[in-house]
Amino acid sequence: MKVSAVLPAVLLVEPQFVLRRTIVTVARELQLVEFHEATSVARAMPALVSKRFTGMVIDLGDGPEALQMLEQVRSGAFACGARIPVIAMTPESIASRAALLESLGPVSVLRKPFKIGQLLESVRAMAEHPSTKP
Repeated sequence: MKVSAVLPAVLLVEPQFVLRRTIVTVARELQLVEFHEATSVARAMPALVSKRFTGMVIDLGDGPEALQMLEQVRSGAFACGARIPVIAMTPESIASRAALLESLGPVSVLRKPFKIGQLLESVRAMAEHPSTKP
């Protein structure tokens, strides 16, 4: 019987069903991380309160609520801790919010559309981030 390693638990906040399913399926096949899915910031909040994730991938196109949630994460308001590595995905130019986003310290920012390989490489790097180690 094959024993599988425990994969890092990563919260994925992505409203687009097809993109979300593709990300989760490929990451599972490659055994990178175990994604926990949320379709919106509102649905992600209870998960952040109750579970200690080792990383987060968030679509900033979910409106100002997404940046507000990231600010709350960085303030230590959730179980994951303030230093959790974050990958931010954005569907538009973030020039007006670039300084704020930079101050929130994502390990990577990907502008949509991006190649799934780019995201998976960022996820791999995030899983190896020092703050995800015990």
